[in-house]
Amino acid sequence: MSRTNNLGALVQNLQLLAESFDSISEFCARVEVNRQQFNKYLAARHLPSQRVLAKIARHFHMEADDLFRAPADFKSFYEGVDRNVPDLQGFPKLLNLLDSAAANSGELARYHGNYFRYHCSSIMKGKVLRSVTYIYERDGRTLYRTVERFPMSNGAGGTSWFSFMYHGFCVLLGDRIFMMDFEGKQRNELTFTVLTPQHRTPARFLYGLVTGVASTSYRQPFSARIAFMREGGQPFRRKHLRAATILEADDASIPAEIRTYLRGNEGSLMFGGEG
Repeated sequence: MSRTNNLGALVQNLQLLAESFDSISEFCARVEVNRQQFNKYLAARHLPSQRVLAKIARHFHMEADDLFRAPADFKSFYEGVDRNVPDLQGFPKLLNLLDSAAANSGELARYHGNYFRYHCSSIMKGKVLRSVTYIYERDGRTLYRTVERFPMSNGAGGTSWFSFMYHGFCVLLGDRIFMMDFEGKQRNELTFTVLTPQHRTPARFLYGLVTGVASTSYRQPFSARIAFMREGGQPFRRKHLRAATILEADDASIPAEIRTYLRGNEGSLMFGGEG
């Protein structure tokens, strides 16, 4: 179905997104779209340009085509992926963790912001994966989003990019930050990260361990050192997403402190069943 024929779905989905703000004015200001034009979109009088669609989708960390999903599917996609809670309703112990996340969200406020995240790739051995993570507050909880991008040859001399989006929440227990997320597209992975907080504000680097299951045909569990470098307080933008990629372990664009940490004792990556 063409986008023009699916205009009704787009209108309902834009209304849902706008309702997550206090007003249409706030939505337009935050997303940086013209309010008069946006009112025309809601009235189905105009179809947003590709540039505007991309801007709205990017703000909510989704693809432009997602805005044209059937409204019921979009509601489940947006509320289930972006807000996280509905997907966890069947796991009461995890909901207890969400209560803990709400209880100490204020203590995590100084870690809110945009970060580059580095760890040894479980898919491309010997490489370092640089992704982007945005830690933020919503509904009294500290949540986060992470986007990974992998370059792949398209067979025609060019490069195609595959991206994965993770959504999760943070809990402060003792003097450690615990992060748990799930992959929002395939929806078949959970990843756990433990970070050691820094006591300087704002924290420039955060170091810890990440544990998950590799997205390979063997599906090995793995654990690796992980490091976060703060980029600023605002959500990541296109320039940050373009920087998300696979790097050589000695790539000069990786901060020296992080290269040293990831190389420590040459034990950068450990797969289950090894040793």
